[in-house]
Amino acid sequence: MHAHSSYVQKSSAATFFVVCYDIIKSENPRKKTSKMFLLKIKKPLLRYMKTSALVVIAGLIYSLGGVIRLDIEATQNIQHFISRAEEVPSHTQNINGYTFEYHTVSRETFELEDERDVFYDNEKTKLGQTGDIIITQQSPFPNVPIIHQWITFYFGGHASLVNEDNKLYEATGIGSSNIFEVMLFPGNKTHDFDISLTESNNYWLNTNRRSESNPAYPYYGSFNRNEFLVLRVKDVTEAQRLGAVRYAKNLYEKEALYNYTFFLDVQYKYYCTDMISRAYQDVMVPTQRQTGYAQALNDRFITSVNDLINSEDTYITSYISIKDKTVSIYYLEDIEEV
Repeated sequence: MHAHSSYVQKSSAATFFVVCYDIIKSENPRKKTSKMFLLKIKKPLLRYMKTSALVVIAGLIYSLGGVIRLDIEATQNIQHFISRAEEVPSHTQNINGYTFEYHTVSRETFELEDERDVFYDNEKTKLGQTGDIIITQQSPFPNVPIIHQWITFYFGGHASLVNEDNKLYEATGIGSSNIFEVMLFPGNKTHDFDISLTESNNYWLNTNRRSESNPAYPYYGSFNRNEFLVLRVKDVTEAQRLGAVRYAKNLYEKEALYNYTFFLDVQYKYYCTDMISRAYQDVMVPTQRQTGYAQALNDRFITSVNDLINSEDTYITSYISIKDKTVSIYYLEDIEEV
């Protein structure tokens, strides 16, 4: 009886192992199929990933090359303008401890067509006339390494559009609102964010623009920046200049939001240079061509400061450099001075 019981137990164990083997064996084809499927998609997936990586790297290299080209051209344009100036200042004046030195640049060809002065006032302390663009390559964050160099080199620091009262329309992107909330919020809806287009007094030659407690003071002193210039748009009428200003004023009144996604063409949001190129697009480009990125004053992609400087539709009317207590102003001579 005991032997028979032992035989039955052995037979049961053997049967169990046989069943398990059959189950495992029956699952193997599925495992093999799964492995084969993974092997089949692995190579194409790797090729796709490698190709995508190469495309991204090539795009970055191409973009960097374009940025370098624009920067070199902008530097050459600025240096050429300065080289035309009189070495000896035509006059000087002292303002709040700073010596303002004015170097005239003789007008040539198309610069004679627009007879307006460079300055709004006779004292020559307020830059720009209606429709002029005041810009700087310098970022607003000189105290933040890498970010400062990246913004300065890639996008440029800031741009303002001058209205008929010598006030400025500009998009700054600086406020207390949450940046990500602004980015996700539709630009064509009413909002209570404080990051929208502004209208301000012309501060570019203000000797007290920045306080000593400001993080950028050690770099730019009491001025907004220590290097900046003024551009004027060629071959436009007074009505077109006023139209561009009205475009910006309308955005200001609508409290248009700032566009932090510079690379994306966002219809109802604007960054500083983008707002200006779109304002001039509105009066310079036929409506049916106003699609995608702005079609005026730029290279048909994102509008950078260097795009505005290098545009065939703009020219420099003045360049300002501030070092220590000397404000060197190079400007196109007044027509009566010609």
